[in-house]
Amino acid sequence: MNNPGYLRRGAWLLGAVSVGGFTTDYLFNLGLARLLSPHDYGDFKVAFSFALFFGMAVLLGGDRAAPMVLAPSIEQGERRRVGEYLRFYLGNALLLSAVLAAVVWTVSWLHVGSNDPLHHHPLAWVVLVVPLNAAAAMVSRTLQSAQRPALAVLPWRIALPALQLALLSLWAALRGSVRLLEAVAIATLVTALLTAVQWLWVRRLGLVEVAAGRDEGRPGEWLRASLPMMGTFLVALALNQSDVYFLELLGDEVEVGKYAAAATAAHLVLLVQTTVIGLVAPIAKQAIDRGGAEAAATYRRSQGLLVKLALPVALLLVAAADPVLALFGADYRSADAVLRWLTIGYLAWACAAVPNLWLQYQGLPRRVLAVSLTTLVVD
Repeated sequence: MNNPGYLRRGAWLLGAVSVGGFTTDYLFNLGLARLLSPHDYGDFKVAFSFALFFGMAVLLGGDRAAPMVLAPSIEQGERRRVGEYLRFYLGNALLLSAVLAAVVWTVSWLHVGSNDPLHHHPLAWVVLVVPLNAAAAMVSRTLQSAQRPALAVLPWRIALPALQLALLSLWAALRGSVRLLEAVAIATLVTALLTAVQWLWVRRLGLVEVAAGRDEGRPGEWLRASLPMMGTFLVALALNQSDVYFLELLGDEVEVGKYAAAATAAHLVLLVQTTVIGLVAPIAKQAIDRGGAEAAATYRRSQGLLVKLALPVALLLVAAADPVLALFGADYRSADAVLRWLTIGYLAWACAAVPNLWLQYQGLPRRVLAVSLTTLVVD
């Protein structure tokens, strides 16, 4: 495989996708913040942060380990093994999602004492998005493992926020306003639609064979690899989302919306990070297995690419924090210092992403987990 050529082509493509995706996502959040009150906007962001976290948790790390397992399987034409991998992790995700939904709805009902959906926090409804997020992650990782980065990321980086904004705007034009639960329903509908479209691409490309048999022994091997990766990722995700949860529990409800606006802008740095890692992950394991000069060269190119893309983005956000937040409305400008600090933190996080990936693929995920847990406790 020509790794330098693959990285160069992918960098141009996914660099454009990162810019376009951030712009589209920013416009979506800008529109949503203007369609909903700051309180409802904050509740929406908290609810979907919850769905994202548990959408990854119920996969038991299957999405994290997917490129390591699926990339060589796809390259060798082992379509049945790909199907078995997807069936195993998605089956577990569906079961765990059902348990989670039962727990959340029981707690919500005990807390509210009513079956009226308007009396429940949207988090109780967004729990239904958890299995959708899990399915979306696995299908996207399959396309990524097949070195189809555009098909893997375009639906979620650009199509998702664009369609959500279009449908929300249409609904507001027809009804005169958008309620919080209506926004949740529209976002859920678009997620389901894009997951189905990506699955059709996977089948059309012939990447998977869904057969009746089961190869015993492999699920245990997969879990031994994926569970430490899941722990590392969930701790990192919890660290990313902990501030908004603490604000929701202990702070002013309006402050949650302001923080969410700053986090949305700063997320451009993390978007660059995930884009580069998505590009590198399918080739990292093969390079590490070959060892020597190829592993070192792939590592240097990957880290250099990430820094070259993330650093200018971070500097721009720090310099333009006030006008960026002013687009959300005058009430959000007071969060400019939050945006600057988040951007600095996200940049440090982004620069650690390639070493993180290398340690995990070299069989040392517990070291990454220990660092992440320590960071979360200190935070």
